Amino acid sequence: MNYVTRTITLTSERHFGRRIPSTALGIVLETISDSVVRSVSMAFRGRSSVDGPRPSRIEAAADIRFMEHRGADESTLVFEIPTLGEALNELYDPHKNRRSLPDPDQTGFELLAKVVGEVAANNVDSDQFDRNMLKYLMKFRFALKRSFREIRFDTIDASESIATIDSHWIEIAREIRSATPPPRRVRIVGTLDMLRVSTQGFELRLDDGESVPGVLLKGSIVDVAEVLNRRVMIVGRAIYRASGRILRIDADSIAITDSTSSVWTKIPAPEASRSELRRRAAERRSRDGAATLIGSWPGDESDQEIDRALEEIG
Repeated sequence: MNYVTRTITLTSERHFGRRIPSTALGIVLETISDSVVRSVSMAFRGRSSVDGPRPSRIEAAADIRFMEHRGADESTLVFEIPTLGEALNELYDPHKNRRSLPDPDQTGFELLAKVVGEVAANNVDSDQFDRNMLKYLMKFRFALKRSFREIRFDTIDASESIATIDSHWIEIAREIRSATPPPRRVRIVGTLDMLRVSTQGFELRLDDGESVPGVLLKGSIVDVAEVLNRRVMIVGRAIYRASGRILRIDADSIAITDSTSSVWTKIPAPEASRSELRRRAAERRSRDGAATLIGSWPGDESDQEIDRALEEIG
């Protein structure tokens, strides 16, 4: 497989150049590697998490090789990585796939840079990232806190604005993640409209004509090929954007159904996000002193803790 070169530039008030502190460099290298895998998975599967069955092609597209670091003031990290067209050539076969795909000359670094740009633009309706990805990308704050002012992605597309992670970017990512509704367990009925064997993906056509993408997490998507274009029930979790719109379905199972009930044929509205729960609780505290029930929230509470606290105040 052929590889191309991509670079990432680190800036610091201390002008490290080639003499980068090893701990901070280690954080960046580890986080970059996993972030690229998640970006490729998000772009081709619609899901950033890489647990469960992971298509080998996704791993191939995120095969990063760290080559060297250089610089006299800024620190430049040099990597090699295959292009998307090289690593995922089967997906770019026009006879097998008619989806809109990223430029085959791009790499996982361009996909990651696009995610960074979408977050910087505060695009709460983006399909380039999900809640889990934002949580992971916020790990860059450890490198920023320790040593660096910003992390810049040097991509091949000069028409794109420069993708940079800094402390302001981390705050935007935190706010978007907090505003994103949590996943919700669902049963959804519709017609299985499309399968993507290479990525474990599918599309479900609802009765109102809306198409919802999804990923089968358990088993092989090949095993459900016989129910293609049949009415099915999908059991799993609905994953939402920060805007509240559906992003995808993470399916545990897909099975034929004869259900004609309208109960399962619509995507349920998302539950309240963490930020919305905090806002409601703050309003309730100011109205009836519910702070005695909840106490103060430092910002690191879990969704379950917030849910329990809100239940207590009725």
